Amino acid sequence: MIVRMTEEKDVEGLAGAMALAYSEPPWNEVWSAEKAKERVCSVLSNYNAAGFAAIENGEIIGGILGFEDPYAKESFFFISEIFIAPQWKRKGVGKTLLCHLEQYLSSKNISVMQLISIEDNIKFYEASGFAKDSVSVMYKHF
Repeated sequence: MIVRMTEEKDVEGLAGAMALAYSEPPWNEVWSAEKAKERVCSVLSNYNAAGFAAIENGEIIGGILGFEDPYAKESFFFISEIFIAPQWKRKGVGKTLLCHLEQYLSSKNISVMQLISIEDNIKFYEASGFAKDSVSVMYKHF
């Protein structure tokens, strides 16, 4: 497996891997190719956005995408998406992507990563060194 920073030419491959990842439980979502591309482009258009792609045999099998979130005393990096194609889950791809991102952020003097997770993935993130924050995610659907 090769892991490298994402490039503009990766958008379709990232979108395809993301759509596959979210097609399985617990999400069971149906993403059109266009909507998945919109999501990838949206994340990568943010302030100091960065991403890494995991590639096997020339195909993108996973990705991690996010952006810098400047704050009062230090910047954070908000991970908007981390996804792994179903056949590659539980094979170390996610941890490898997180490690590459952490090394990259360290070189940029950013020492905090944040993300929002569903309960099903909390153990993975805790095993990767993340801790729960005191902030709750709230939303209103109307």
